[in-house]
Amino acid sequence: MSSFHISFMEQNDIQQAANVLSIAMLNNPHHIGVLQGKGEKQRKEIEKMFCGLFHDLPGIVYLAKDNEAIIGVMRMNSCLGKTVDDPHECDDENDLDWRKSVWFREWAVHDPVEQHWHLGPIGVLPTHQGKGIGSRLMECFCKEVDACRSKAYLETDLEKNVRFYEKFGFKVVSESEIFGVTNRYMIRDPQQ
Repeated sequence: MSSFHISFMEQNDIQQAANVLSIAMLNNPHHIGVLQGKGEKQRKEIEKMFCGLFHDLPGIVYLAKDNEAIIGVMRMNSCLGKTVDDPHECDDENDLDWRKSVWFREWAVHDPVEQHWHLGPIGVLPTHQGKGIGSRLMECFCKEVDACRSKAYLETDLEKNVRFYEKFGFKVVSESEIFGVTNRYMIRDPQQ
């Protein structure tokens, strides 16, 4: 087990945190389906999306660090649901902006309208997975959500992630398909 510590993300951590997530999530079926591949071009697009998220809607972000190197990232955000807009008309199904709008709309449809904590993204570098880092980040998340006595919500596209989140009290409440990839939507009730 590597030694690591948990800290909050600061402004100067954003680029490295987004990079870690882009590496951790590059092979996720959902990103492959939306971005149509899993090469360096797609990794850079994922990194760009997470940089934008951290700047525009930072929420609370925990980092797992080995010395000063970020090896895991977990973001949580207080939510009341999302506005659902229809994706714009598309002449080209390969248009990345259109594909992302389809993705975001589908996720927004499933986002609970009542107050909840939204978990995501969460990711650990592949070289550091299986060492308890993701579990430690989830323990931080659950502790905070339970202190608020609030529900929690997330989306995932991997069956192994469903099993992981179930260990922390999440349950699948619905599923949908986006570009041929099954997405699962999970809720966790507050624990006492």
